[in-house]
Amino acid sequence: MVDGSTTASRIVCLNCGYETPAGSDAWATADHPSLGALTQCPECGSTNTTSR
Repeated sequence: MVDGSTTASRIVCLNCGYETPAGSDAWATADHPSLGALTQCPECGSTNTTSR
């Protein structure tokens, strides 16, 4: 039986593994001319991120 509790979403850097809760102020953004604002890892600068 599932207990109805939810797990908080997290953002993870696929390059270095840095992870924080979604909505954290730790993440920066990088502006890309054709893609717009991208989430940028504060540890390594990568924009290769995902949410879990």
